[in-house]
Amino acid sequence: MNSRRILVGYRKNGSSNVEIAPFQQCIFDYFGKTGQTTKLSCNLQDGVVVISTEGDEQILVKHPTFCPMHALTESDIKSIRPEDVSRGVDVGVATLLQTSDRHILITRRAKHLRNFPGIWVPPGGHVEANETLEEAGLRELEEETGLKITPQDCKSIKVLALWESVYPAMLSQGLPRRHHMVVYQTAVVDQGHEDLQKRLALDPNETDAAAWLSEAYLKEIAKNSDSNEKMGDVPNHIPNTFKSVVLTQDTNQPTIQQLSSSILFATAPSTGPDVERISTGTKFAIQQWSQTFD
Repeated sequence: MNSRRILVGYRKNGSSNVEIAPFQQCIFDYFGKTGQTTKLSCNLQDGVVVISTEGDEQILVKHPTFCPMHALTESDIKSIRPEDVSRGVDVGVATLLQTSDRHILITRRAKHLRNFPGIWVPPGGHVEANETLEEAGLRELEEETGLKITPQDCKSIKVLALWESVYPAMLSQGLPRRHHMVVYQTAVVDQGHEDLQKRLALDPNETDAAAWLSEAYLKEIAKNSDSNEKMGDVPNHIPNTFKSVVLTQDTNQPTIQQLSSSILFATAPSTGPDVERISTGTKFAIQQWSQTFD
């Protein structure tokens, strides 16, 4: 496939023109939106993911309270590397794969990756030329986990929500180097997580661990938000550990390990290096997913 990057574009009310989104500007600021959430339309058109306030199908969009792009000063903007500014806003698609027994697959990003190493997220990645958002999400799922799921295999597949993602996650960790609009989609299949587990084949270049989170875990994660959670607090009725497939460091062989549940409830520290945790955007997506069953 053509590896040309698919970027975000903006279209203002009443305009037919699409402007490629500037790297250094918060999406909320561009559209004059306040707060953490808003609704915008999202459509892939001519190789650009067009974000607009117009359109019949509006999708929930969120960014964190600590959004680095929103907090940038004029001095900060001038200090961002030119090669980063020229990137624009990239598009990522992440798939929440829901099994028949209501488990969701999350994976830990490999520690050698440049962006968000060691962070837990659903399988996902960039969109390639001539792909739909749906196809991109399922392709990345297969590449990272070995699970080949086609649209025909899904009882349903649909966009869940959008998340404005910036790396590093906070200005205290450095000036922005990557700016993404992450499209979270849900793909519901008829198989249980134990059956899918047998087909799991993690790509060590992308991920070094994976776990199937049950509905009980997911609902507790959904109760937390980036504004009120306390790092590492595990609800009393949740086990202290969760089962995960972890690749060994030397041979990349899959092993079953019990990892601390505090990882699932950790949050991004306001200062200093990041910690192993579920990404803030993923927690938001899990919140939206859990509301479909409430």
